[in-house]
Amino acid sequence: MKPEYEKIINPLERSFYLRIVNRKSRPFLSQAWHYHPEIEICYTIKSSGRRFVGNQISDYKETDLVMFGSNLPHGFTTDVYCSQVVIQMSHDFLGEAFINKPELRSIKHLFAHAKQGLEFKGASKEKARKIIQKLVKANDLPQLLYLLELLQVLASANDVDRICSEEYALDFNEAQLGRIKIVYDHIMENFRTEVSIKEIADKLNISEAAFYKFIKKQTKKTYTQIINEFRVNYASKLLMASDKTIAQIGFESGYNNISYFNRKFKEIMSQTPHSFRSHYLSQNR
Repeated sequence: MKPEYEKIINPLERSFYLRIVNRKSRPFLSQAWHYHPEIEICYTIKSSGRRFVGNQISDYKETDLVMFGSNLPHGFTTDVYCSQVVIQMSHDFLGEAFINKPELRSIKHLFAHAKQGLEFKGASKEKARKIIQKLVKANDLPQLLYLLELLQVLASANDVDRICSEEYALDFNEAQLGRIKIVYDHIMENFRTEVSIKEIADKLNISEAAFYKFIKKQTKKTYTQIINEFRVNYASKLLMASDKTIAQIGFESGYNNISYFNRKFKEIMSQTPHSFRSHYLSQNR
């Protein structure tokens, strides 16, 4: 199964595509993972969940601001309401001659770096957020000028992380990504129980030994690391949204050993489940 190709049709008399996307939920990667030739900027107004970009998985929440280069597979999964501003454009959306002007050099470099996926933080994200608010409300030439201003802010940002490795960005392979999608979907459906390696290897038509090598090469993580990330992410939601005991949450998240659950939670979240819950409650009283 390959990531789905998304055909983006620009509105008439528009050089780029802008919309606010609202969804009740989208829990499965099979509903979300796609790619397209257009470069994309995505700003999350309201939501939280998991962000998949190429071979990387991470959490996202409100004010998340990311940029995806041409044909970089991506998708957001969440079991809560989601509202995002999505801006999409071709690399030469104002014409090949225009994007090659000396004054646009920094933006052209931004587009090239976006092939790895970019996550913006700090002051740059705050500047970008204010421009996006204006961009959404504007029309015609003012909207285009705001977009150029936004791209310049992103191009000059210092507080930005590249999401995927350079090696991955240069080694885009639809067939391999389709197999990764099968793995992620299987984990998302089964991580709270005992996940069968044989079952998932059979889905890929490879041996268990080949599966371990495949997942390590494609994600730069072990299969156990990925399972723990899914389980700890789920546990953190339960810690915030329920009054269940930590032991109950550990078992419900797929752990049969609470000591192991506490150790892995601290390893991934840099604090114990108890500290995580206490901090959340103190911040939301």
